[in-house]
Amino acid sequence: MPVRTVEKIVVVVAVVVLGVALSLGVTGLPLAGLATALVFTVSAGLDLVMRGEARTRSQPEQFVLPTAVVLGALLFLPLLPTGALFVVGLGAFACVLFVVLWTEWAMARGAIGRERGETTLALIGYVTAFILYGAIYQMRARSLISASAIVAISFLLAARHLRLTEVAFPDRTPDPGSAPDPASLSVPERLRLSGRFTTTPEVTPSGRHLTLAPSWRRTLMYAGVTGVGVGEVTWALNYWPLNGLQGGAFLLAVYYFTTGILTYALHTRLTKRVTLEYGFIALVGLVVLAVVGLSPRGL
Repeated sequence: MPVRTVEKIVVVVAVVVLGVALSLGVTGLPLAGLATALVFTVSAGLDLVMRGEARTRSQPEQFVLPTAVVLGALLFLPLLPTGALFVVGLGAFACVLFVVLWTEWAMARGAIGRERGETTLALIGYVTAFILYGAIYQMRARSLISASAIVAISFLLAARHLRLTEVAFPDRTPDPGSAPDPASLSVPERLRLSGRFTTTPEVTPSGRHLTLAPSWRRTLMYAGVTGVGVGEVTWALNYWPLNGLQGGAFLLAVYYFTTGILTYALHTRLTKRVTLEYGFIALVGLVVLAVVGLSPRGL
């Protein structure tokens, strides 16, 4: 990784971390203004790294995760009970933000495998969703406000999660007017012909390839389903005696199940086995959280 790239990412992270540190004790409109400034800062920093170092244009979905990480830090870190934990949280936030920016650069430059980068960003997305869910639930705001915020967060994070999956395959575009034999086509090629994905030509040392990505129309539709689903659960969950961490974990289980199922559905690979696996994991988590939250002593 070039030293200049590291320096740019470190500068962006340092400025944003300083802004989050200054947010301690700030509330109301000043906090909203500071949050807006930090979101613009991290977005501009990402664009600077992508254009200047990765030599590529930033995509709209790439701004979602850094923005969510910054907002999660602004909302969650002030809830920590001691100054020492706040400092530790700032350090963790700096590391996570650095990893997000570096991974976006590395994926664009081919410095890491696509699958490894997707897994890294997906895991950070789940952690960020949990932090935002927990912070919002802990505020105990009216359902109209908290559920609306959860819907917006779930929609944006789900859109980024669904757009993460891209497949590169050799370009075997048939001659104009000739009908391809479906039996001779690979899975990515069949997905391309289904109209659910958009393709981008890319020339690599091994030849001309096509990068296959989910279409925006289906991505936004599936992300909307995720947002509405998690938001509906939030309405009911506000009547349960759960604390912020328990409520955040409960919503994360719903988000995990929904995005997992819809990702496989988007790629036409959803099977009964996949549904049962995701359903079992989510159900166990929900049952444990419900028992813990509704027990007389709780945790």
